[in-house]
Amino acid sequence: MKRLLWLLLLALAACSVPRGIGTTGNLRIQSVQPDVVAGCAVQAGDWMALKGNTFGTQAEWDAGINYALFPPNLPAESPEIIQASDPATLMFRVPAGAQSGLLRLHISGVGEAEIPVLVASATPQMAVPGCELPAPPQTPE
Repeated sequence: MKRLLWLLLLALAACSVPRGIGTTGNLRIQSVQPDVVAGCAVQAGDWMALKGNTFGTQAEWDAGINYALFPPNLPAESPEIIQASDPATLMFRVPAGAQSGLLRLHISGVGEAEIPVLVASATPQMAVPGCELPAPPQTPE
């Protein structure tokens, strides 16, 4: 009986652990900055950076073929591929009105990803490793 109780408690604990990044197809996400999977919160206007194997082309993002949607289905703002490979890097801003839930990423012909995000209305920047916001992309002069 004790063994069954322990197994039940372990199963319950496993179900309450936050989900990691889920991907389909050939899309691979190596990192997210800030590290939202580790519990870092973001707010509207914050820059986020994804590193992975491919995010398509800038033209596909500009045409809306590829997209990143924050709950409740709000498109990420100013998506920009700042590095095409080794690893590919995509930057975008959290849109106003975004809510906590799953950030859904679609890369045409590559795959999709679901990334858990915690969106706070107003949070002071935490001095926690992995929670630092990325610097905005440099504008060409």
